[in-house]
Amino acid sequence: MDPKALNKNLTALSVRRTTDPVRPRPIMPWGTVIACGLSAGFLGVAAMTVSEKIEQSFTGRPNSYGLNMAMHYGQGAAAAIVRASAGYSFGMRGPFTDFMFMGLRLLIDQTLENWTGVGALPWTWPVDEQVVDLLHKGIFGFVTGYLVDWWIQ
Repeated sequence: MDPKALNKNLTALSVRRTTDPVRPRPIMPWGTVIACGLSAGFLGVAAMTVSEKIEQSFTGRPNSYGLNMAMHYGQGAAAAIVRASAGYSFGMRGPFTDFMFMGLRLLIDQTLENWTGVGALPWTWPVDEQVVDLLHKGIFGFVTGYLVDWWIQ
């Protein structure tokens, strides 16, 4: 096998390594970091929306009517700026960071829904709806995190 191709494959795999404090920090302008976060957030919400539509086709669960799509994408993109900043500033990457980010996304989502009066407190939801929400936020978190880790390395 060609050594350059092997090195490229190893580099692609190491992007998802968990936080490594001795890893060299990439040098890029903060505007690029923010753009990476926004882009990853939009794509993460798109993946979450697709997963919701697939799940709804099997379960018959109705669409969420609380927040419109602009708010849905906006809060996902805004949250992803935090994920990109953590990856850039502190070298936080990998699945564990994605899992922590999923919690941040849930916090933002539930705070906005309850603040605007369109949602109920999550612990009052039926368990199956809690599981479905965690699944979809997990998809958002891991897709967004993967893209951020890939772009900010």
